Amino acid sequence: MKKGLFYAILASILWAIVNPFIKQGLSYDFTPMNFAGIRFTTVGIILFAYTWHKGMWREIRQHSKLFLNLILINMFMGYTAFYFGVDFVSGAISSIIMGMTPLINVLLAHLLASNDKLNTHKIISLIVSLIGLFLIIGMGSNGAPLDWKGITGIVLLLLSIIFQGYSAISVSEDKGKVNPIFLNAVQMFFGGLLIYMVGLGTEGYHSFIGKPGGFYASLAILVFISVFAFSFWFIALQSKGAKVSDINMCRLINPILGAVLSWIMLPDEYPTFSTVAGMVVIVSSLIIYFKGTEISEWFKKTKAGA
Repeated sequence: MKKGLFYAILASILWAIVNPFIKQGLSYDFTPMNFAGIRFTTVGIILFAYTWHKGMWREIRQHSKLFLNLILINMFMGYTAFYFGVDFVSGAISSIIMGMTPLINVLLAHLLASNDKLNTHKIISLIVSLIGLFLIIGMGSNGAPLDWKGITGIVLLLLSIIFQGYSAISVSEDKGKVNPIFLNAVQMFFGGLLIYMVGLGTEGYHSFIGKPGGFYASLAILVFISVFAFSFWFIALQSKGAKVSDINMCRLINPILGAVLSWIMLPDEYPTFSTVAGMVVIVSSLIIYFKGTEISEWFKKTKAGA
């Protein structure tokens, strides 16, 4: 379990710095699906070079249900919604909304996983996180109410969380059956290729040759993150004794680090009362989640002593 939490924290730190670099890459007259497709296909090629082995295609056919789940639901549906969502809202708000990932996945685990049910303090934690979400939805990056585009962006980000949470449960339920790095290679290459082909049909071809250095720097950092973050994440999910809900709570690192980086890196983005308050409320739900049992015991002892 400690091993699982360690790798989950590493993955979460890497994912926390993604959003500002996506915003930066898209700012160079590039479209979301073209950019995502190039990024993930490149990652897949790198990981295939590392994990290529005899009997690889037989292994893919043997676990075709798991691989199709990751390629279609996690990568294509999840990341298409994610990239458009990030494009529609500020970097800080997208980071904070993605901080809802752990709490939504706790609910999904309760509904779908075989041994990961809700209890009282988990329910309280979910309610607290929703209060934080409502604070964020009310305001944009400049403190003004969000327009339809901003609200659509938030809805897409929430859909992305649901798609990827469902896939995470599938990986966790299939512990030890597939090497986690090879699992990442397959989903990245085929998922990225699918995203790119659909992007060509819906957004048209956008050349990635001759772009400014900032574009390639953003792409290189995102490729580096994807090579390691998902591999760490699959190792965490497949660790013995690890529950999807506990592993996912580590992702509450994302809203703080991601929002702060957005405020530092991106022009015209700065902290507002509502975004900071929403961040604090969402992160406080982590304390309730992991310390809920201890708090309940303390209240019982206090009541018994009285």
